[in-house]
Amino acid sequence: MPLGMSRMVVGYRARFEALLKQLNARRLEQGVQLLLARAEQLRQQGMQKHVALAHVHDRLWRIVEKRKSSRPHATAHPSACNEAPHRFVCDSGLAGLARWLRAAGYEAYWEPAIPDDRLLALARQTNAILLTTDSMLLERRLIRTGIIKCLWIPPAMSAEAQLALVFRELGLSLQPARCMSCGGELQPVDKNAVRERVPPKTWRWKDEFFLCKSCDKLFWHGTHWERITQRLNKLTT
Repeated sequence: MPLGMSRMVVGYRARFEALLKQLNARRLEQGVQLLLARAEQLRQQGMQKHVALAHVHDRLWRIVEKRKSSRPHATAHPSACNEAPHRFVCDSGLAGLARWLRAAGYEAYWEPAIPDDRLLALARQTNAILLTTDSMLLERRLIRTGIIKCLWIPPAMSAEAQLALVFRELGLSLQPARCMSCGGELQPVDKNAVRERVPPKTWRWKDEFFLCKSCDKLFWHGTHWERITQRLNKLTT
């Protein structure tokens, strides 16, 4: 079957158009159609549809980045705000991305099976950037008019790849980690004050501990966190 107009294709159409605008393309619709046609060729050659679309998208993105880096006086990322956005609202399909964003230092609200109207209301009330895998949401007036900032995320991507996309699109940088469970701010805590909550082996070889201000969960930088940090550094550079 041809690519058709599935929700995934609708989402990629929006992404293609946004990137072509950054290239100052004169014929946006023609450019989008050519990109979709290339994805269809790759699909006919054996690629899965989502892989073909992602391949075309990534190639176009690299062209955009190369063009920007070649300018003598390159400015900040065009999608970035004057101040780095520190708050996100994620739709129900982005639980993994929300956790990675929190590990990277950003507030990211997520709840299962959240209705679209509540999702939009939360984003507007908290002045958050809406992250969604549902391309149909892009047609909502609040998003079309820019009242709510929104970034469509390809649903077939892994959570880690989605994080890389968000960082790439918004020009973000790593911040001090937040609670991966709820997104609350982590504050240092005296080791002796949490002794009863620390496993004996951890007590002997760790001195720094952190408590989440929101859910009171206890954290320390063990081997698990070291692996997360390594992956974050790899994904966001």
